[in-house]
Amino acid sequence: MKRIVILPVCVSTLIAVCVFVVPMPDTVAAASETYVLQKDDKPLARYRFGNVPFKPYIDELRTPSGKNILRDAPADHLHHHALMYAIRVGEHNFWEEGNSHAGKQVTNRLQSVGNSVKSEIDWNTSEPKTLLNETRKISVNQEYGVTLLDWQSTFKAADDAVLGGAHYHGLGMRFVEEMDKGGRFFNDTGKHDEDIVRGDERLFPCRWMAYTAKLEGQPVTVALFDHPSNPVPMTTFTMGDTGGPFAYLSATMNLHRKPVELKAGETFGVKYRIAVWDGEVAPETVENKYRDFAR
Repeated sequence: MKRIVILPVCVSTLIAVCVFVVPMPDTVAAASETYVLQKDDKPLARYRFGNVPFKPYIDELRTPSGKNILRDAPADHLHHHALMYAIRVGEHNFWEEGNSHAGKQVTNRLQSVGNSVKSEIDWNTSEPKTLLNETRKISVNQEYGVTLLDWQSTFKAADDAVLGGAHYHGLGMRFVEEMDKGGRFFNDTGKHDEDIVRGDERLFPCRWMAYTAKLEGQPVTVALFDHPSNPVPMTTFTMGDTGGPFAYLSATMNLHRKPVELKAGETFGVKYRIAVWDGEVAPETVENKYRDFAR
């Protein structure tokens, strides 16, 4: 394992951020467990990569007014880590945790500056054996009353691999408890009842899916955008707007129906954006932000 040390360095009149990678003991130092992504010294999100048994993830994402919308490891599903990316690779499950087929995403290198992080992650079996090498890029921005987070992952198969998973696997987010009840989903099609999997769990192909619910007594809206360059169009998984136990939103690729096969050395990439507003937002506003991303 490696220790990731982030130090500010003065260069002439400019401030640069340098990343030093040095050997480290098995336990990651507390100061190196998270990185706060910010814009103009304002915290917008936090990436947790150290002292995580199974996967790194975003554990905070804030509205423009500073309200965090994400919840990490709730008692009902301890493996729901706020905003995380996980699927299955062959028989190895990188979503659920703690069983004999649970895989681990191991961070080997992290470069971070201001509003972005870039990390190299090995997707390992419990043996361990590396199945995928991932390059993950996450960046945040804030503009015109909206917080934007971009998540881009490029996977390279270490050996022949089959990407699969359950109908909810992909880039998923669990909201804070107050947002679990009374919210509503809406998307670019104006419909949301195409594929009911069980209970209030729904799958719906769309360019974007948004969710509005109350946080600290006031509405907030979060939207998940697909990018047109993705090799498999997004199918959203949603639950929680028809009386279910909690709210959930994820970008899936329908891998439970059509797995993706990779040969050794082949690559596969995905790119998504999450937008967060204070207040209720009209579909036209979400659509305009989606078009900015798609361009």
